[in-house]
Amino acid sequence: MRNSKYSEESGTQPDWSALSGQIPGFMYVAQVTSSEFRPLNCIGGFEKLTGFPVTDFMRGDFFRSDVVSRRDRVPLRKFRARAASGSLPASIRYEIVTREGNTLEVEEKVTLLSTADGGKAIGGIVSLAGEASGPTISGILGKDMHRYEELEKLNRHLLEVNQLKDEFLANTSHELRTPLNSIIGFLTLITEGYYESVEELKIFTRNALESSYHLLNVINDLLDISRIESGKMQIQIEKVYVNELLDQVYETFKVQADEKGLNLEVAAGENPVYGAADVRKLKQVLINLAGNAIKFTSEGGVSVSAVSRDGQIEFRITDTGIGIPKDKYDKLFQKFIQLDGSATRRFGGSGLGLVISKHLVEMMGGHIDVESKGTGLGTTVFFTIPKWPKEET
Repeated sequence: MRNSKYSEESGTQPDWSALSGQIPGFMYVAQVTSSEFRPLNCIGGFEKLTGFPVTDFMRGDFFRSDVVSRRDRVPLRKFRARAASGSLPASIRYEIVTREGNTLEVEEKVTLLSTADGGKAIGGIVSLAGEASGPTISGILGKDMHRYEELEKLNRHLLEVNQLKDEFLANTSHELRTPLNSIIGFLTLITEGYYESVEELKIFTRNALESSYHLLNVINDLLDISRIESGKMQIQIEKVYVNELLDQVYETFKVQADEKGLNLEVAAGENPVYGAADVRKLKQVLINLAGNAIKFTSEGGVSVSAVSRDGQIEFRITDTGIGIPKDKYDKLFQKFIQLDGSATRRFGGSGLGLVISKHLVEMMGGHIDVESKGTGLGTTVFFTIPKWPKEET
């Protein structure tokens, strides 16, 4: 039962946002039985107080570990069980051992809450014993519930991002190991002489080279996102001949498209088109997006075009590939999030292409977006860059 609508038994409602900023500790809401403590959220300075990440608390077994002194574990469990049954002792003091090994005495104050569906939960404040903790729970209950719901939503989001980050790192580790293992394998066959002809030697060498390029691309993506996040990515705006750049994109992907039986169309119109951009970064964006389009398309084709209008140059990369479900749109361009982890594993790559492209486009003064009618119905990515001023053409 995870419900953000809580009220105190007296009928008032909590403004947890006011509370979380006024205590030298943290606050929580949890469901409790005589044998179970199941946190619903945790807001405030849990990590600052204990040294442990908030995810440890949310697992529910934090107070059954060695963090709470052995003599205090049973009294603490009974204290919370009494609070959940409606018998409200004022507070309890107990000792915890921080991640750094320091022993602290903390005080916990609890109140009984009701959920919107009639269930029961407890809300607690844990702070250093003997320190002023600001208003008590009862003293601040009954104010703006909307603020609390925002904090609870933020708390859930942070926990989700932390989990997604772990999953992303696991997937990225796979993407690094796979081509590296391939390189090692083929080079071992070559150095040990396990080939029967010059042609087979060329095949082994070519496979090792392709895996090397794949590994380099993944590493470059990771380095790029790191530079972007740290603000160290440099952009140099210059006059860019878009028609020539699109010809280079065509030459880059023509063989790959032919091998998959795809129709590749690249066009910038008959008239020369000039943009104001960093030519290397713009080419990187086009290669990222066109490469993704070909990667995720099994039949049909991919088209790349550029149109000049209203002081902007709009690029469109359209494919007939796997498409994007409507309910995944809000996940696009978010770090650590892959819309379909199985697809990323199947087709390869770091999953950072769209994120990097978005940052680069915006750094060049443009905008990027994605359209898709749904799964299996293809995707169109379009982005803009400023047009080079006419008087300087």
